Parts: sequence; C-alpha cells; structure tokens
Amino acid sequence: MTLRLGWTVPTALSPAGLRAFAVTAESLGYDHLSVPEHLVSGVPAYESLTLVAFLAAVTTRIELATAMTILPHRPVVLAAKQTAQLAHLSGDRLRLGVAIGSDPAESAALGVAPGTRAALFEEQVHALRLLWTRPDADFAGEHVAFSGVTLTPRPRPVPLWMGGGTLRTGGRPGSLRRIATLADGFTMSGLLANRVDRGAALIAELRTAVTEAGRDWSAFGIEARLRPAPGRPDTWRSLADAWRSAGATHLTVTTDDLSLLAPLHAALTG
Repeated sequence: MTLRLGWTVPTALSPAGLRAFAVTAESLGYDHLSVPEHLVSGVPAYESLTLVAFLAAVTTRIELATAMTILPHRPVVLAAKQTAQLAHLSGDRLRLGVAIGSDPAESAALGVAPGTRAALFEEQVHALRLLWTRPDADFAGEHVAFSGVTLTPRPRPVPLWMGGGTLRTGGRPGSLRRIATLADGFTMSGLLANRVDRGAALIAELRTAVTEAGRDWSAFGIEARLRPAPGRPDTWRSLADAWRSAGATHLTVTTDDLSLLAPLHAALTG
C-alpha cells in the first residue's frame, strides 16, 4: 500500500509565504496539506477553516485537511455551512479533522463548559452528517437542537476524521469508542511523531474497536506523523516504511524546515 504524503502547514508564515509553500508542495506531488488550529494562543496560529479557504484559492489538486478543527468551539450549523461551502468551492478537496480540544482556557474563552465538551462533540458530529446530506434537517439533542435546516449547496459527504491528542494505548476507552464508531479516520497527535512502537499499538487497538463496531477497517484512514532529522534521508525512508507496516494510510511531515520539502518527497517516493 502506498502512503499518501502530506505536510503540516507552518502557521508562522506570511500570506505570501503560505501561498509559495502550498504551491510548491502541490507542484512537488504531495497529496495533502495539514492545517492546525488554535483560536486563543500566544503563538502564531490561524483559524483552520479560514486558512483552508486561502489554500484552496491558491492550489488546484492537493487535499486540504484540518488537524484539528475544535468542533465544540463553533455552533454546529455554522460549522456545517462553512465546511459544505469549502468542500464545494475547493472541488471536494476538504478532509475535516475534528477534535474536542484540550485547552481549558481556550474553551472557557469561547463559552464552552469543560464538563459538556464530550457529549456536545458527539451530538455535533451526528448533526454535521445530517446537515450535509438531508434537506429540512431536524435534530433534538441535549446540547444541539435545530429544525427545518437546509444547507445549499450541499456537498458530497465530507470525510470526517478525528484526532486524540491525549489518546494513548490502554486508556481513554470513551475516546477510542468515539473514534471507532463515528470517524472515517484517525489523525495522530504530533506527540507520536516517529514513535512507531506506540503508534502501532494504538493502530492495533483502533482496528479491534472499528471491527467490533461492525465497520470496514479497510475503509478507515490512519494518519501518522514524521518529524525528520535534517540530513538523514535513510531514517526518513525507514520511518515511512515502518508506519506503512504498522497500518498507516497517510504520513504527514511535521517540521518548519522548508528546505526539506523537495528532498523529503524525493526520498519517500523514489
């Protein structure tokens, strides 16, 4: 199986730098760009959907993935409308990665009570899929409720992946169940970059959970992370091969060293 290769977008770049980076990555043949998000942060960061819109306008082929859009920080009807439009305007190049969020200060600033995030998130995921596929959609949950909502244009269903920055093997069964039953794929945290041993164990747990949920594991995506050591193309290839053997379908490079764009792609695809 061939790994789909991508790169995490360095969010400290200027608008001109972002444009040049995206165009270069696409021209080299990378399969996707991964867009991180922080809404309230002391470090340079963009809102993920705004950045996806910008990148969609300057590229034509490459997939645009959010990693991760913090779903509880948005009204779900607005999120559904924004993502439907992004999918439509980009030519169905959006892969929406969503997460609950792990920054209490950020959640508090956006009016989300920490104790409600998990239940709110699950209702939002169900609501998103409903809004993307049905006219006059109704939803009545504990945290989400709407009636007679129609999105126009409606996209083909957007691939909806989940992340779990704190997901670890042998723990957090609620997170594992949520991903296995509700997501189309799983995006690993950067904390697991190059940690193939831990990542492989987590992939094995997810495979069991997805299968037990009655879903097709072969259709479930796994995005692993590569943090390259400069000047070590031998290790780049060996790590990519190890992630492929562990069951990853996608591999995303996480580094701000843009001089590695071309040599990494050559090393991993040659």
